[in-house]
Amino acid sequence: MELRGKKVLIVGLARSGVAAAIELSGMGAKVTANDIKTKEQMEETVEKLSSKGIELVLGGHPLKLLDDTDLIVVSPGVPSDIPLLKEARERNIPVVSELEVGYWFTKAPIIAITGTNGKTTTTTLIGEILKNDGKNISVAGNIGTPLIQEADKNGSKDYIVVEVSSFQLENIVRFKPKISVILNITEDHLNRHKTFENYIEAKARILENQDEEDFTVLNYDDPIVASLEKRARSKIVFFSRKQELQEGVYVKNDVIVIRENGNIYPILKAKELGIKGSHNLENALAAVAVAWITKANLNNLAETLKDFHGVEHRLEYVDTIDGVKFINDSKGTNPDAAQKALEAVDGPIILIAGGYDKKVDFRPFVRSFFGKVKKVVLIGATADQIERTAREEGFFEVEKAASMREAVEIAKRSAEPGDTVLLSPACASWDMFSNFEERGRVFKEAVRSLKA
Repeated sequence: MELRGKKVLIVGLARSGVAAAIELSGMGAKVTANDIKTKEQMEETVEKLSSKGIELVLGGHPLKLLDDTDLIVVSPGVPSDIPLLKEARERNIPVVSELEVGYWFTKAPIIAITGTNGKTTTTTLIGEILKNDGKNISVAGNIGTPLIQEADKNGSKDYIVVEVSSFQLENIVRFKPKISVILNITEDHLNRHKTFENYIEAKARILENQDEEDFTVLNYDDPIVASLEKRARSKIVFFSRKQELQEGVYVKNDVIVIRENGNIYPILKAKELGIKGSHNLENALAAVAVAWITKANLNNLAETLKDFHGVEHRLEYVDTIDGVKFINDSKGTNPDAAQKALEAVDGPIILIAGGYDKKVDFRPFVRSFFGKVKKVVLIGATADQIERTAREEGFFEVEKAASMREAVEIAKRSAEPGDTVLLSPACASWDMFSNFEERGRVFKEAVRSLKA
């Protein structure tokens, strides 16, 4: 799409909004950047964009911004139902995500990964598999680097591997991955999507522009994900941790195998995976399916699966102090992710949880405490809600802390040799931290200060 001379409004100036503003300005668009935060709240961003000659309107979303605007690019963190965007749609002004705009300028085929949990691990693993297979790739999207920054305008790359969130998919138009992956769908972000059905629909949009020449990798064990087969026009490849499949990727006698046209291709034993836990086995199976579609060498694939040990902030070992192990799972931003972390950790657990309220049900999460969790230390906006739910469910070993440092100190005092202190919040971080990465770093700093 030719944007030179067009008036483009960027709404939301987090990482992807800033990237979109800079890239589109560099393409000759007349860019106005807008955020609800004030100039004082985002000095570094103001300096960066002002130096590029980009106009800034901060401290609110005035409707006058829509005058003569040709296109609006909205950041993932901005709700789609704010008055500015509602009015834009009334005026038939296109509203798209940075993901969509990045796609417009990308000639390389895209592998897009979505799901409630496991996106970052699977995206990173697929990137490692393809890179170690000698392919020229980039990794982008919700994982940290906006797609528009990695857009392959010349088609010089074999693939771009992109982590995709429901927020980004809400505002796509033509986004069309060559390979789409849906890992799982469980209740999350209901504060944004309002209903679980709306959340499922947002995730399913990853399929809508694919055709018979494309591929979709689906989790056979997740009923919601498996049911999306009937909505896909692309070729389906299933993966399953629990069942043997007629076609697809699954586990047979503790060996990860690929089955196609009646032939079975063993890859490696499940216990040889560098990433541990049943949820990570599912992530690995999805990655194997993508490797198979891209015709990766199976020996290279097996070696990468053995060598890959996960990503920062996802079941990340931090230290052992006085016989107590500390694990950072700050990426566990919803109850289902935190439950999977509890399942993956052996031995008694002192759990640190709580954070930003996404309007989800904490009862299944609390019920997973029994037989695993000795004590829960709660922080953040949901501390009272989780404590109340825990007591209603009959779990009484609960204490609240005012900060992450205090939570770590309480957890250490409560732990005995052989226990694990696990940060897996089951909530987003935005009440106390700018993102889950900052939350994880603060946790690790607090752990290290114990040692000091």
